Amino acid sequence: MKIFYIILLLTLSGCAHIDYKPTVNPYSALGDIVKKYQLNAQPLKCEGINASNCLNLVHEVNQLMLEHPDSTAILSISAYVLYKSGRANQSQQVINTLLNKANPPLNAITLGVTLAIEQGNLAKAKSIAQYGVDVFGTHASPYLQMASLHYAQGSYVIASNYLELSVKFGLNSTAYFYHKGLIEEANANNLLACGYYEQVLRAEPTHQKALARRGKLSVLGNCYS
Repeated sequence: MKIFYIILLLTLSGCAHIDYKPTVNPYSALGDIVKKYQLNAQPLKCEGINASNCLNLVHEVNQLMLEHPDSTAILSISAYVLYKSGRANQSQQVINTLLNKANPPLNAITLGVTLAIEQGNLAKAKSIAQYGVDVFGTHASPYLQMASLHYAQGSYVIASNYLELSVKFGLNSTAYFYHKGLIEEANANNLLACGYYEQVLRAEPTHQKALARRGKLSVLGNCYS
């Protein structure tokens, strides 16, 4: 199994060779990468002019994984980088490793749910999300993901209940109003949905999804009493 894991790591970036430069302190090295690529300051973007930058980042996190295959922090960052750079299958392998640990971190659970949803496996996604609720019940994201899953399955009352819990534990108002709009729109309460989308746009005028939803309902004449 270890041999397979090493081979996997060598092929994650689609490159057969990675320059190997041992690091003395893995956490210091990881911190340098986070700072260098500003991973804690903004979402990672790997399209267009950022593609080359992302490829370099993938090489660097792969090297760290080779050196420290059991480091939860390194695996967590690596899973995120692989996912954002379009390597969902490789990211899934790393997430599987993290979820099999005794205490997987919240970010691994969150990404695990996202990957399961993208694979169309809602049962798996719900199981992982429920674990997130059980273990990280004072954080907003597990409740929001549960709300999204129940919304996708048409259970709008349950989705709304989980959404309220996510607010209780820190979900920002913009995300809350947008998701409330989705639920009300699904319930054919279009006037209420428009009101929620408008609250999103008052706080964030360029919110693309809210603009699209509000625009569609407005064209259909559903945004006015």
